[in-house]
Parts: sequence; structure tokens; C-alpha cells
Amino acid sequence: MDESTDVLLISILAIPFVVAIQLWVKKRKDSRRNKDGEEVFNSTRQAIFAFLIEGLAVVGGLAILIAATSGILRYVVNTYG
Repeated sequence: MDESTDVLLISILAIPFVVAIQLWVKKRKDSRRNKDGEEVFNSTRQAIFAFLIEGLAVVGGLAILIAATSGILRYVVNTYG
């Protein structure tokens, strides 16, 4: 396999990882919701910790998704362009 095929394979394998991260964040947020749909935290520390961890997960997932899309587009351009 050449380099572009390796990049394509890694890029395609990264997409389910991004989906798993997003589902994990959604599950965490849904577990804190009350009957009215508002997120409830027991303490300020818990709120800050959740904000930081979930924020990093969303931003990291977006960065991985951008890199994966870039790898797929690079493969298409190198192969068919």
C-alpha cells in the first residue's frame, strides 16, 4: 500500500471514533437533565469539570473529523486528480 492508501484507511477508521465521542458527550449531558430538560449540577466544581471535559471532547472530535475529511479528500485528489 502506498502512503495515500494508508492515509485513507486511517481517515476512514477515525470517523467512528468521532461519532463515539459525540455519543458519549450526549449521554453525559442527558444523564444530568431534569424533568424540565435543564441540566442540573450538584456543585460548581462538577459544572466546571463537565464543561471542560465535554468541551475538550467536542473540540477534539471536531479536530479529528476535520483531519479525517482532509485525508479522504487528499486521497481522492491524488488518485483521481
